[in-house]
Amino acid sequence: DNHSQSDNNSKNGDQQNSATSDGNITTTINNSNNRIKLELTNLGTSTHQINRLLQTNYEWKNLNPFYVLDIPHTIDDESIIAARYRALSLLVHPDKCPDDPIRAKTAFEQVRRAMASMNDEDKRRHVRALIDQGMKQGKRDFEEELRRTSGTKYVDTTKLSDAERQTLQQYQQKATMKIFAEIEQSRRDVEYRKRKFEQRERAQEDEEKEKEKKEMEHDKKWREVTRVEKRVGNWREFQGGGGAAGSGKKKSRWG
Repeated sequence: DNHSQSDNNSKNGDQQNSATSDGNITTTINNSNNRIKLELTNLGTSTHQINRLLQTNYEWKNLNPFYVLDIPHTIDDESIIAARYRALSLLVHPDKCPDDPIRAKTAFEQVRRAMASMNDEDKRRHVRALIDQGMKQGKRDFEEELRRTSGTKYVDTTKLSDAERQTLQQYQQKATMKIFAEIEQSRRDVEYRKRKFEQRERAQEDEEKEKEKKEMEHDKKWREVTRVEKRVGNWREFQGGGGAAGSGKKKSRWG
């Protein structure tokens, strides 16, 4: 009886644990779905996001994955980043944008590329450091311009007007984009030089192979000509020797 009661308690415990686990999973899914719905309301319309992701010089602006996902670079909560990605992906997915599938596909690829960087913790940390660098540089540029236009030596950025704060943000965005663009341009330059080097290497190899081929063909022809000349020379010697023997008369001992 004690064993039977123990088994029943164990089964009841397993069932309770299973129910609790299923409940936690359901709660997590519901929370995730609710977060995605919230993100969708914050992102606006598909047209708005496609236009934002494909604006002029988008290939340079979208080098910053935080800009692509349209979230502050200070966010490091992976669940928030993932929810933002899923919401934005749903919004610009070509299947969800039948009126503009080509541009939607391009925008969707921009979002996927940004998330690939976000999934790498080291890359995400590096990107955040670059943005911090751009924010500081943009602030310095803004303060320098403000000092120049106002004629003052000290600028208190805590007492800016709304228009000045907006201008400061523009300076910071510009400086940040410049940093990403310079890094990307350097990467492209390295790849370009690498391709050129490989092309020169292949061209040199092809040239050496062609030279070797011509030398082999020349050597082959030379050997063939040499063999022909040798056979002709032997034949002439044979003919010359035979002719002399045939035309010469053998003298008698008695003359």
